[in-house]
Amino acid sequence: AHASTRGGAPVVACVDDRGDGEEIYLRTWNGSTWAEIGGSATGGGISSTPGASTSPSVAIAADGAPIVAWEAGTGTDYEIFLRRWNGTSWAEMGGSASGGGISNNSNGSYRPSLIVGTDGTPIVAWYDAGGGDWEIYVKRWNGSAWIEMGSGSAAGGGISNNSGASRLPALALGPGGLPVLAREDDSSGNLEIYVRQWNGSAWEEMGSG
Repeated sequence: AHASTRGGAPVVACVDDRGDGEEIYLRTWNGSTWAEIGGSATGGGISSTPGASTSPSVAIAADGAPIVAWEAGTGTDYEIFLRRWNGTSWAEMGGSASGGGISNNSNGSYRPSLIVGTDGTPIVAWYDAGGGDWEIYVKRWNGSAWIEMGSGSAAGGGISNNSGASRLPALALGPGGLPVLAREDDSSGNLEIYVRQWNGSAWEEMGSG
């Protein structure tokens, strides 16, 4: 499960398995009960996919609309999917919940981490097998399409770009509202936590640790 707040009210997204496959469900606290939003916690929920949908990450847009990203089994691999509440339905953003979704590649794509930047832009990170081992990939919404955030951020070595396994990305807004991304990495021979910050044009290290 993953939680955020909407106008001070908790919003929780989770995985629900009702016997016909795992789907992404969402409920928000309305002051007296945990309510769904537009069928978000019945039937196929937000995801409504034939394959398993797991690992939800929820964020709130500037207008208060919930946005949910998750990993979805497509039958050939796992891709990163996303939907946004538009006031009447859970809508895709540029094909974000069909076909190859946001990740749109032939590799396994897992564990999305979603934030909304200070400019209202959704940003999604995940770990991906595209670089020959596990690497961290990032894309952002530019108003009409999902694009790389920095050159090569969602191909090859991504933003981790090393010989070790880089997994479990966690995005947050850091100093000055710039995105910060932490990850688990075993490049040193042990599992360590690595951090990079977006400087406006590239993902750079924070400190020399």
